[in-house]
Amino acid sequence: MNLLLEQLEKSKQNKELLNFTVYNEDSKFWCGYVVDYSEDFVAIQHFTKFGKKDGIIVHPIERFERIDFNDDYVKAMECVIDYSDEIYKPNPINFVFLQEESYYESVLKQLKGNKNVITSFEISNDEYYSGYIIEVSETDFIINCVGKNGEDLGMSIFKIEDITSVQLDDVDNRRRNILFKWLKAKL
Repeated sequence: MNLLLEQLEKSKQNKELLNFTVYNEDSKFWCGYVVDYSEDFVAIQHFTKFGKKDGIIVHPIERFERIDFNDDYVKAMECVIDYSDEIYKPNPINFVFLQEESYYESVLKQLKGNKNVITSFEISNDEYYSGYIIEVSETDFIINCVGKNGEDLGMSIFKIEDITSVQLDDVDNRRRNILFKWLKAKL
């Protein structure tokens, strides 16, 4: 038995996650475990990036450029699957807009120090940044930036006047939050 078929069998027997990348389609990859396979085809129990089962994909083995296993993404997906129900539970957030503050300043101050809610900001109608609000003044704020797979990207300072949109506690940010905490616990 070749190495590929051995890995497919291992995934099937132990429900070990694999990450399947299709030739010439960088954005087309699937994460899941093998339900069954032959020398020509594989059936994959696919999971969404939020850890929910998303049907079975049957695909020709020869169309895969590579199959990854035991890498950081697969390990992160194991965590996401384990906590997928938590990802879909919103955090209770009650806002009170104070008239003497701008809306964004008011939101930032209410989120300051909250390590359960990751907030995403659109800055100058261009770039998005996500993280925890660390400090807020009347003119600017500091966030601990968090990457899409929970990576700690360090601290950044932004001007409040540059904010064009704020999004908080959505499913993407709850996923980031769980992965951030999981990565910190591993250290």
